[in-house]
Amino acid sequence: VCAKLAFVNLCLRCCIGFEMGPVLGRLSNRASDSEPFAGLDDASVEGGLGGFSVTTIRKGTSQRKPTTGEVVVCHYVGRLNDGTIFDSSRARNKPLNFVIGIGSVIKGWDEGVAQMELGERACIVAPPEYGYGEDGGGMVPGGSTLIFDVELLKIGNEQASAGCVVS
Repeated sequence: VCAKLAFVNLCLRCCIGFEMGPVLGRLSNRASDSEPFAGLDDASVEGGLGGFSVTTIRKGTSQRKPTTGEVVVCHYVGRLNDGTIFDSSRARNKPLNFVIGIGSVIKGWDEGVAQMELGERACIVAPPEYGYGEDGGGMVPGGSTLIFDVELLKIGNEQASAGCVVS
């Protein structure tokens, strides 16, 4: 239970800035108000919870999910495990368009966004094999686990634009 709550705290803290430290501190002597992950090593947080995951922050407005080949439009904030933001469509006020399921984005996005419902906001945790691997890329160091706050805004081929990512 404590490991699952620690994971939820990781998503909430990194994706939306909410801190569950006081709750975790009451449930485990390994956690404290100031360091909710004290006593949890990286393997416990990542490997013990399955590595790749999609956790709903806010339910979708419909049950519609994207299928391979459809264009999706998403807002996102990408953070490293230490909380450093490495990319944000919200900061640019320009959502990302991409074709789902064809490998035009990292595996964590292709598989994670495909699980989301239209209007849903979720925390996608992508270990290196679902992100930029051992080599990294741009501001992302090699071997990084990535944490994304993703909101699925639109689904459908009619949403394609000049900024659409394709492979």
